[in-house]
Amino acid sequence: MKKLLSSMFYQLARDGAMYRLTGLFVVALAVFGFVIGLTSDETPCAGRLIVDSPSLLWMFQTMLIAILTSTICAADFKDKDLYYELMAGHSRAELFFSKAVPATFLTALVACVLTFVPVISCFLIYGWGDLIEAGSAILRLLLFFFPYLRMSAFFTLIAFLCKKRIVCIALGYFAMCGGIFLNSVIIRPGSFLSCFFNLQDLCDFSTWSVYQLDPEKGIVNYTAYDSAIGSGLIVGTILISLLISAVYLLAGYGFFRRDDLD
Repeated sequence: MKKLLSSMFYQLARDGAMYRLTGLFVVALAVFGFVIGLTSDETPCAGRLIVDSPSLLWMFQTMLIAILTSTICAADFKDKDLYYELMAGHSRAELFFSKAVPATFLTALVACVLTFVPVISCFLIYGWGDLIEAGSAILRLLLFFFPYLRMSAFFTLIAFLCKKRIVCIALGYFAMCGGIFLNSVIIRPGSFLSCFFNLQDLCDFSTWSVYQLDPEKGIVNYTAYDSAIGSGLIVGTILISLLISAVYLLAGYGFFRRDDLD
């Protein structure tokens, strides 16, 4: 197992395409963070970006997770590396978990880090603002790691099922579009039914209206936001994401254990 992990990390460290791809996503997210603030009807700030455009924070990560997990897990099927490693004496469990577990955690971690890119970009240009508390907002964004983990485990399962990168990438694109559709059109029956619902709920702030009198504008309506996040959402996000991730990985191993690797 140790040799398999070392080999995988060595390949990733020397994969220039992975660095370029991640850099492209960083630049795109940073630009979007600036542009959305620039086109906002209200005073732009990082807090408003989180409140008004939460889908920007996770939308592109769906594609990135699909690309990264398929690269790590499905690439060796094409050149029969897994078959040769099996013939070299490694067990099926070693082959599967040495790729699936690191792929799941690494891609979720990268996606979580990239979630902060548009927020940081907007903050550096426009400031944080006073809509929401920074500490609570950061906690909410850190919790994105767990729905991302759930998503990464799903694409890891798909990679071992189909054995083709292009299928995973195509599915990642449709998942990205489908996630946006689900959150914008369908009423969420529960916070944890899908990772997309969970991600959206992590940026769902309680609000109320405050009316004030202005000498020039008359009655002005201000929207106040409650930044606190409930313990139920925190615990549910963590436990359900870990449980579903484990189910996906075990299902992937069950399939791989019986696969003839042809």
